[in-house]
Amino acid sequence: MWKDKALYETISFILPTSDRPLHEVHTRKVRRGFDPASRSGRMHTWMKKNELLRRDVIARLRKHGSLPLTAFEDRAVDSWTSSGWTAERNVSQMLMFLLRLGEVSVGGRVGGKKMWTLTKSWLPRVRPMTAKAASRGATERALGALGVATLRDLQLYYALNRHVNEEALAALEREGIATRLTVEGLRGPYFALTSALRQRKASSDRTTLLSPFDSLIINRPRTELLFGMRYRMEIYVPKHLRVRGFWAMPILHDEELIGTVDPKVDRERGRLEVMTFRLERDAPRDRSTRRSIEAAVEDLATFAGATDVTWPKGIASSYSRR
Repeated sequence: MWKDKALYETISFILPTSDRPLHEVHTRKVRRGFDPASRSGRMHTWMKKNELLRRDVIARLRKHGSLPLTAFEDRAVDSWTSSGWTAERNVSQMLMFLLRLGEVSVGGRVGGKKMWTLTKSWLPRVRPMTAKAASRGATERALGALGVATLRDLQLYYALNRHVNEEALAALEREGIATRLTVEGLRGPYFALTSALRQRKASSDRTTLLSPFDSLIINRPRTELLFGMRYRMEIYVPKHLRVRGFWAMPILHDEELIGTVDPKVDRERGRLEVMTFRLERDAPRDRSTRRSIEAAVEDLATFAGATDVTWPKGIASSYSRR
């Protein structure tokens, strides 16, 4: 990822570098002072007060190329105030704001810690798309990814959502690229790519584990509507109230969500521990399904660098013996 620069990191996402012309549309707006996330210009006001800190950060990166957070001195004259964990974290706030402005980038990680670098020396310069082209491209791609969706579904699609709008969707419909649909029993209108409606998609028998942030399930109400599974992230839920687990990952099997696995990696022992495992009431419980789920967990373990997998006791009772 970092060596070939095929991906780059933003505040909320890791994105394809090839998409930078699209996302630079928003970055350019931020540089010009428009950014809802900055609370009406608070970011720009604070950075202006702390120009000394900003210059120091830029100068150090220009001199050394790539540095961790701890390499910078806090030279803020006006401390960042917040009711959350960012209060008085002036250096990290400056770096995050410079990242939002496109002036610095994450050029790698060492021991899990971000290494900061100047964007112009790390990523190639790109020309932002026009706002209209960005909206059209993002709306078409979001529709292709979701298959069948309402405008609201498209506006909730990760990474591309800020560019999706009603005008772009209407243009795609006028040109025959998108087709308006009615879904029985649901309020619409729904839309799909016309080309997708002409194709008969072969079913997939792949079994995999989905991140809680996966685009397929990130819209929780839509997930429940499509798959019948109620899934919520429980990181901030008190331990005794958790149902599926701290990092429960939905199991996608034969195009259905059939349960969740909550994994935890013990890096010292090189082991992935399945903390909790739940199957939905109507999920298949044959041996073939079990082997598929176990293979998916083993794939995750390999990805995480673990060589051993442990399951909760009594796991066999989740399956029928066929």
